[in-house]
Amino acid sequence: MTCPPWLRAAAIASLFTATSSLPLIGHADTAHEAAAEELLRLIQLDRGLAPMATRMRRSTLEQIRAQDVAVGEEPVAAPFLDRIGVLIEETLSWERLRSDFIEIYTQTFTREELVTLNNFFRSSVGGKYLANVSSLNQQATEVVRRHALATAPEVRAITDEMRAALDGN
Repeated sequence: MTCPPWLRAAAIASLFTATSSLPLIGHADTAHEAAAEELLRLIQLDRGLAPMATRMRRSTLEQIRAQDVAVGEEPVAAPFLDRIGVLIEETLSWERLRSDFIEIYTQTFTREELVTLNNFFRSSVGGKYLANVSSLNQQATEVVRRHALATAPEVRAITDEMRAALDGN
């Protein structure tokens, strides 16, 4: 059975269109991922993981020591605690988490949005924001804490009223 020339031409054109766009799709994904990785580098997420891992290692080991290691057992426990510490730091390393963060950012932002963010963070205003974001977050936390504490007397008064009402039942 022979195929009409117009059908063969349409099939070849469709196949060409489908296969010729494959490298572009791969390139788009690579460009999207590259834009996400640049953003992560600009916001210094890679640098922020090490201190976080150190804090988690310290708090985890302190909890394990307090709960599982009796006085005098420290020499026996030390190599195990060291292994746990290394495991935590390896698990929370940039090398281990990099692809997960890239995936999160590429699913959240389009390539164009990532490029826009990168341009912003490379600007003087974006750089200033990055230089001050930690301090801004600390100040915001303090504002929330201060306002929450200011309500403590009112919360206490309402709680006292509630207890009185409950005691009256």
